[in-house]
Amino acid sequence: MEVAGRQVGGLDRAELDSSLAEIAETYPTAPVTVSTPGGELRATGEELGLALDVETTRRQVLAVGRRGSAVSRFTSWARSLLDERHADVTVTLDPTSTESVVADRDPTSPVAPVEPGIEARDGDLAVVPGVPGSGLDPELVGRGIVAAASSGDIPISTRSSPRPVPPRFDEADAAALVEQGRRLTVEPLALQAGDTGTQVPGTTMQTWLSAVPAPDGLQLRTDPVRAAADIEALLGDVGAPPTDASFTVEEGRVVIVPGVNGTRCCAPGAGDLAVAALLERPAGPVAVPLVEAEPDRTEADAAALGIREAVGTFTTSFPAGQSRVLNIHRIADLTRGVVIEPGGSFSVNDFVGRRTEANGFTTGGVIQNGVFEESVGGGISQYATTLFNAAFFGGLEYGTYQSHSIYISRYPYGREATLSFPEPDLVIENATPHGVLIWPTYTPSSITVTLYSTPWARGEQTAQSEAPVGACTRVTTTRTRTFVADGRTEQDEVYATYRPEEGVDC
Repeated sequence: MEVAGRQVGGLDRAELDSSLAEIAETYPTAPVTVSTPGGELRATGEELGLALDVETTRRQVLAVGRRGSAVSRFTSWARSLLDERHADVTVTLDPTSTESVVADRDPTSPVAPVEPGIEARDGDLAVVPGVPGSGLDPELVGRGIVAAASSGDIPISTRSSPRPVPPRFDEADAAALVEQGRRLTVEPLALQAGDTGTQVPGTTMQTWLSAVPAPDGLQLRTDPVRAAADIEALLGDVGAPPTDASFTVEEGRVVIVPGVNGTRCCAPGAGDLAVAALLERPAGPVAVPLVEAEPDRTEADAAALGIREAVGTFTTSFPAGQSRVLNIHRIADLTRGVVIEPGGSFSVNDFVGRRTEANGFTTGGVIQNGVFEESVGGGISQYATTLFNAAFFGGLEYGTYQSHSIYISRYPYGREATLSFPEPDLVIENATPHGVLIWPTYTPSSITVTLYSTPWARGEQTAQSEAPVGACTRVTTTRTRTFVADGRTEQDEVYATYRPEEGVDC
C-alpha cells in the first residue's frame, strides 16, 4: 500500500506512525502553485498554514480494503495482488493565512469591494451603496489546494479563476448607522473657548461621521481632524493675538521692543474633545482649550535683522499751519516702524491704503492731470519725496516711483516722488541681507525720514542732465553707490519729467 509515494503496507502501528510523521514534515516546505488566467500564485505550505492531519490519514490508511461487504473486501484484496493500492491523505489549511496570501499575491489584478458607507449630503445623512469587487476567492482557492494535496503528490498544483467579491456588509447595515448619526446630531453642540461661546450645527457634525468596516460589523467612525478644523473656523479669532517684536528709536539709538505671546484656537486634542462630546453629550458646553501663540517676529528674529544704525536720512520743509501738514504727519505716524525685510519691498499704497477722512486724512493740495487741485490726502507727496531721498542716499533701490508733473521748489530738482491712489505708487526695494527700519519724524514745518540698518551701500548724486520731451523737460539724475564691504562703485539713474506750467501737455 502506498501513501504519498511511500510504502506502508505490512507496517505495524509504530512504523506507520513514524512514516506518517515523516510525510507531515514535507508539507511546510511543499511548493504550492495556483494557476489563474492572470498568472500563477506561488506559496509554500507553511505560508498557507498547510499541515497533514495525521490521525485522519492513519484511519484512512487502516480502512483501505476493510470497508464494504465480504465480497467487496475479497475483491479489493484480490485486486491488490495485481495493482498497488493507494490511500489518500487528509490535510488542513489555515483560512486566515490563506486569505492573507491570496490578498497579497493575487495575479488576476483584483479589485477590492467597497463597503457601503454614509455621508453628509444636502443637510442630512445618506447611505452610500457598496460596490462589488473581483478577484480570487480565498475559500475556493483553499478548497482547490486541499483537494490537490489529498493525493499526497508534492509539489501541489491547482487552478482557480477570479469571481465577483461582494461587500461584507449591505445597505441595511449602513442605513442603521444613518439613523444612529441622525440621533447624535439632532441637537447642536455648545462650545466655550475663553470668553467666546458658539454652537456647532448638526449638519456640520454630520460631516464628522463615516462608516468603517470592523470584524463584528459596520461601525460609526468620527473624524477629530475634520472636527478640529470646523471648530477653529467657528471660533474664528478667539484669543489674544500675539504682538511681534518691533523697534523704536531713542535719541538716535535703535532699541528692540520684545514681542508678546498670545493665544489662539485651538490646542491639540480639541477635535477629540468635540467628537467625544458628540457621542456622550455632556450637560454643559465643551471647554475648548486655547494654545499659546508666538509672534511671527520674535526678539531673536528682530536682532538677526541687523537693524543697528542710520544708513540714510533726508529732511524736507514746508510752511507750518496748512491742512496738508496734518496729512504729512498722519502718513509719517502710520509708517513709523515699518521694517522692509531682506530681499523684500515696501509699497506705500499697499501699506497705507486709500487716503480717507475715516483713516485720519484731510483735504490738501494735489496735482491732477497737470493742474493744482484739492483732494483728501493732499500733501503726502512731501513724505514720498523725503522717503525717496532717504532711500537714494541709503543705497536702496526703487521698484516704482514717479515725479510730480510740475516741479515744486521745496523738493530736490529731478529727485523726488509723488503719490496718489491706486497709482502712482512709491515702492522701495531692499536688496541687502539686512532689515531696513523706516523711521519718520516731524516738526510743524519739516519731515525727516531716517532709514536704519547695517551699512551696505552709500549713495550720492554725481551727475544730472536735462533733455526736452515735447514741451516738457526730462531730468536724469545719476547716483553713484559705493558698497561698504569692498569699496566698489556702481551707477544708476532716476528720472523726472516736468511740464513748464499748469495745463501744458508733453
